[in-house]
Parts: sequence; structure tokens; C-alpha cells
Amino acid sequence: MLYHRGLLTAASFMALAEAAKHQLIIGTFSTNFLYTAEYDDVAQTLELIKTTPTNAASSWISLSHDKKNLYGTDWNALTPSFVSYSVKDASTIDYEARVEGSSDCTGKKSIFIDASPTAPYAVYGNYFYGNAKCGTVMSVHDNGTLHSVLQGYEYDDGSAVHGVSFSSDSQYLYSADDGGNSLWVHQINQADGSLEYISRMTWPIDGAGPRHVVTHPAGGYVYTVLEGSSQVAMCMTSELNNLYPMQQIFPLIKDGDQASDFWADEVALSATNKYLWASNRAYDPSRKGYISAMEVGEDGALVKQYFLTETTNSGGYANAVTPSPFDDTLVAITDNSTGFIEMWKMNDDKTGANVVAHLDINDAGGCCANAVWYS
Repeated sequence: MLYHRGLLTAASFMALAEAAKHQLIIGTFSTNFLYTAEYDDVAQTLELIKTTPTNAASSWISLSHDKKNLYGTDWNALTPSFVSYSVKDASTIDYEARVEGSSDCTGKKSIFIDASPTAPYAVYGNYFYGNAKCGTVMSVHDNGTLHSVLQGYEYDDGSAVHGVSFSSDSQYLYSADDGGNSLWVHQINQADGSLEYISRMTWPIDGAGPRHVVTHPAGGYVYTVLEGSSQVAMCMTSELNNLYPMQQIFPLIKDGDQASDFWADEVALSATNKYLWASNRAYDPSRKGYISAMEVGEDGALVKQYFLTETTNSGGYANAVTPSPFDDTLVAITDNSTGFIEMWKMNDDKTGANVVAHLDINDAGGCCANAVWYS
């Protein structure tokens, strides 16, 4: 399962780096809005430039491959469903469609959504709470708008998948099963995007809880953040379509902390895959979470952990890191304990990171869920 995909060219990366202002779209947990923020990387400021009323509270949002469509969950929906918006630019976002999830998922919450980067650009939705063992594959219209449920599929009793990632050639889908303490591998049908079960790897540590997963473009390694044990781990892929956990694990809590006081949240690669960023949340709103970065080797193997630094707040349900597409050392992080988005930048000596911009978005506890970079 060793695949390769080209990285950003030097010219395209330089062009991105030269732009001074960049837009992000931010979802919410319980309020029906999308927020557009603009980051000025010269002045190091964040500004709210648009509030878009919606008919869904999207705890997770994801852009299509061409950024012409935005997909979201609906935290408040009585029937778990997913929504679709057309995106003309970061401030012009229009509702297009809603697709109700698989019937087996009635009574659950739609929790995660992601879009394939390759044709036929199917969209994958997941559920949480209770016995959320189902998943949904959705087809799209030619313009990228959600069309209908293509396939309802199952994981296992007790499963609750909170994140997925595509293999570097989009041949496989990896699922992080927080409830079932597992990582799953499904093969993607290249004609329509439907899934076929390949393998399941139960995590060797009870209660570790793989929450989110990301794949290195070289194809040899998959990373996961373990919510229950507050750690970052990596797995080696194989031609047998299995995942094998490596012994090397990096902590997202410090000595003296109890894993039971935290619930690790996110893991994501930087723009040129030089660093792996990760975050942790604290259950107690009076405590702080953590942000961390790790060195990634050219083959995708994690080399070392640079730092583990306290975040501004507990993070609430969020503390989700979203690395910028133009600077390896810069990440956005969202918080819904009080409602804000921040920009964090790694120190030159890589011994820590600091807040360089902050924007409060107080909408009575809905904001902020995850953010996506539009530019």
C-alpha cells in the first residue's frame, strides 16, 4: 500500500506564501451560522468579514477538491443529515442541498464529513453517540452539490467513527473508530466511490480511542490521535491492506497529568508535510489543553516531538488545529469554551508555539467548531 503523490511545487508554494490575506470558514456546534475570518499574515491580525446564516449547525465542515462546495454535518438535526453549500468565494456561501443519512443511523448525530479529492468525488459521512456503527457514502451532482445516499455501510456494534482519511492515491479509506478502539480499512470503488471492507486493526491499548486519522502522501504511514490515552501514534501500511501500529508514541499530556482529565482532539499535516500538528482538550473548562508539533521524515515516519505547549483555554468541544496551506509553522486553532479562533506560530527554534492573532466569535456557545482554509 505504498503510494506516491506529488507535493506542492516550489513555485506554487512561493505564490501562496506571497499572499498577505487568507480566508477561513468556521463551523459551529449548535448555532446556525458559518463564519468567514480573514488572516493578514503581515499584520498578524484576524478579522471577521462575514457571518452567513444557515439552516444547520455544522460541527464539522469540509471543502470539495476544487473549493467550489462546502459540506457540513448538522449537529441539531432530529434525523442525522448532511448539508451542502456552493462557494463562490469565502464570503459567498449559499445553501444547496440536504441529504438524510442511512436509516440505520436514526437517533444518532452526524459528526464528521469528508470529500474524496479524486473523481467521482464521493462524500463520506460518519455518526457518533450510542451504537453509531453506520457510515454513509453520498454521491454528488456534476457541480459538486450533494445528491443522494449511494451506500449505507456498517462498522461493528459499539463503533463510533469520528474521522476518516484517504490513502494517497484515494484507493482506500481509513476510519478512526473512537467507540470501537479500532482503525478500519475499506477499499474505494473507483467507479462510484462505494466501499468494500478490507480489514480492522483493534488498538493494542484498551480505551485508547483513535479519534482522527491522517495519511502521509508517501503512503507508508498513517497517523492517529488517541482521544482516550491522549497520545499521537503512527501505523505502517502494507501491500496486504492492513495497518500495523508502531511502538513509537508521543504524549499529548505532561508528567503529572491524568489522561482521564483530557480528550485528545486532532492531528494534521503541515503544508509541505514537514510537521505533524496535534491538539488536546481538557474536560474541566478551568484547565487548558495542549498543542504539539512533531518532525516528519521524508518517508513519513515521525522523528521526534518538538514541544507540548498549553493552549489558551480548555478548547471546549474543539481545540481543533488546522495547519495553514502556505506556512508549515502556522496553524489555526478553534475553541468553543468561550468562542474564538486563534493563529499559532511555531518558534524559530521549534521549542514551542505562540498565539500571533486572536478573534472572539461569541454566539452563545455554538462557535467555534473546526475551520477550513479557503485561501
